[in-house]
Amino acid sequence: MQHQHSILKTHPILGRLRYVFEMIGPEMRQYWFLNDKEGKPVDRDTAEAIAKAGKYANTVVGFGSKKDFSLTSFYLSNSMFPLNTNELSVDNDELIKTYTYKILNESLTNRKEKRLATEVKPWYLKGDNIQVIGKDRRHPFKVKGLIGVSAMSYGALSKSAVKALTQGVAISGGSFMNSGEGGLSPYHLSRIYEVNPDRPEEPLVDRLSERVVQYVTDNPNCSNFELEEHFGKSVMHHADLLVEQKVLFQKTADVIFQISSGLFGARKDGEYCEETFLSNALRPEVKAIELKLAQGAKVRGGKLPKEKITPEIARIRGIDMGKDVESPNRFPLFNDMDGLFHWLTHWQEITGKPVGIKVVAGDESSFEELAKYMKDTGKHPDFIAIDGAEGGTGATYQEMADGLGLPIFSGVHILHNTLLRHGVRDNVKIFASGMLATADKMAIALSLGADFIYVARAAMNTVGCINAAKCHTNLCPVGITSHLPHLEKGLVVEEKRFRTANYLRTMREGLFMLGASCGIDSPTKFTHQHIALRESNNNVRKMQSFYVEKPPTDVTTLDNSKEKKEKEIVS
Repeated sequence: MQHQHSILKTHPILGRLRYVFEMIGPEMRQYWFLNDKEGKPVDRDTAEAIAKAGKYANTVVGFGSKKDFSLTSFYLSNSMFPLNTNELSVDNDELIKTYTYKILNESLTNRKEKRLATEVKPWYLKGDNIQVIGKDRRHPFKVKGLIGVSAMSYGALSKSAVKALTQGVAISGGSFMNSGEGGLSPYHLSRIYEVNPDRPEEPLVDRLSERVVQYVTDNPNCSNFELEEHFGKSVMHHADLLVEQKVLFQKTADVIFQISSGLFGARKDGEYCEETFLSNALRPEVKAIELKLAQGAKVRGGKLPKEKITPEIARIRGIDMGKDVESPNRFPLFNDMDGLFHWLTHWQEITGKPVGIKVVAGDESSFEELAKYMKDTGKHPDFIAIDGAEGGTGATYQEMADGLGLPIFSGVHILHNTLLRHGVRDNVKIFASGMLATADKMAIALSLGADFIYVARAAMNTVGCINAAKCHTNLCPVGITSHLPHLEKGLVVEEKRFRTANYLRTMREGLFMLGASCGIDSPTKFTHQHIALRESNNNVRKMQSFYVEKPPTDVTTLDNSKEKKEKEIVS
């Protein structure tokens, strides 16, 4: 009798099966019908590699690769004489305290594992290979690991997810965490504690301090939130004294504070407020500031559905509850290069910290105006984060996700080569993001010109993401992108943070091992000489054949000559 659904009107019983199949279709495809390389955006092989890195701190497989080697793809160029591990320029002196798993028994319906406390090598950069962002700033950002967690805001993620990721980054050391465009939350500023094995012999001042030290001894890398829950909020005064007395070590994540067109974390009453901006940007945990001009999944500002806005999120962002938040397509503060660089240099000056931008490549001339402006004025961002069309998001529109921007390998190559030809490449560092979840893809991006790697969905996988694609609904089944208490409790921070830490250090190890196979002692030395493009017709070309020495003529006056384009524009 209903008039809404045609299939139910003509086939009232059988038609209902269609909706059953439609509902279970994604799960059937994910677990049964798609092969190990077919799933999008995260295929089964990639998800398994992330899980192994997080749980077991390795990525060992047996029998061989499942990759289709007949397709056009990039390949790393191995050396005839690879380096041994003892020849690498790596800092493994201070081990990371973490937990890994050992499989005891595995059956069709059950896997029994034992959680083991262990210490693992961190695989930090060493000496001159330590990367410096904003070397001319008063507070340059020194980085000992090339991989960090990409921009995912509190709001898009639950507070438990932000805690687990931030604390995992802090445990791994050397990496970094982007706040996302939703402003700085208390969870981005998580602190973790370890007992100093060489602590002074003097007796502790009171019984509570003794209990705190014992708790941290029994629970290494516990957080300030756990201490407050166990002992009450007043315990943080004692914890601070113990850190000051060098009884405890305190670690935090190095945070990159992102600001988007919504100005969250830098606004008051809906307008830009420098006092609010500085209250966040000058925090000691914040090492750099990033202006998000675009991202791969949506070349515009962010979207936060009203279902995901809690009172705390509304307060942090300075927004109202009860309605969707749609950030403007463009920053309200500027609409051209002069305006962009006015604010960029202003923030560099008043914070003394590195300030960069986040962009997406649309074609081979996307960054000509930017590079030319940098060359002509001498002004420059300290870093440029480039996102690929593969990049993820908490909520976007299908037409934007599928139709805007170039994939990351194309984008990072175009950006790197454009800056190189205009003579401004040495002034900036490049961050690359866009489903670069495994060390081989990271090494390819580094070879194409990137200096650092951002990971987002891979990081979500480390804290339990099952790729259900319900991020925009507030119904994430594992609580990563849900603020509903009965779902969020599925994410146990005290467990998942170690998987994030293990994943980051395992990817760092993978980059060092791939570098050794290519004859270099550090992944910072990957260049276009270490990569080749193998085409489906069996042609193999080294990447230097794609580089040109001179800047192209004015892109607005180029004719349609194929020969002229091949000579003047980077393919």
